[in-house]
Amino acid sequence: MESVGKDKDGRTGTILLVEDSDVVRNVIARMLEEGGFTVLPASSGVEALALARRGDTAIDLLLTDIVMPEMSGVELVDRIEKERPGMRILFMTGYADEVVVNEGILGKHRECIGKPFTQEQITKRVREILSP
Repeated sequence: MESVGKDKDGRTGTILLVEDSDVVRNVIARMLEEGGFTVLPASSGVEALALARRGDTAIDLLLTDIVMPEMSGVELVDRIEKERPGMRILFMTGYADEVVVNEGILGKHRECIGKPFTQEQITKRVREILSP
């Protein structure tokens, strides 16, 4: 059900955004919306799974924090990939990219952006991942 392209409102893809901090989630959602994306915000892995399972909306990218209470971003990705194989993934973290990758935290997933980031940085990275 993934389908990247402009919708009738000129949006360029739908992003499932998972971030446990309300303030950070709201700022990132606004950045992405201003960048032309539709955003489905979730405050936890459990909420994100529920949104993904609804199946009534195409989700082009999962953008998730790595470190969250209850369910980590890596655990969330492992679960979502079973139900929606091929979904594009971008992790975000406040930890140094080198630490995350070198420690093997992401497993086979390597796309990660460090927080904080600018609107230009996140929209560029998302567009790169979504481009065919």
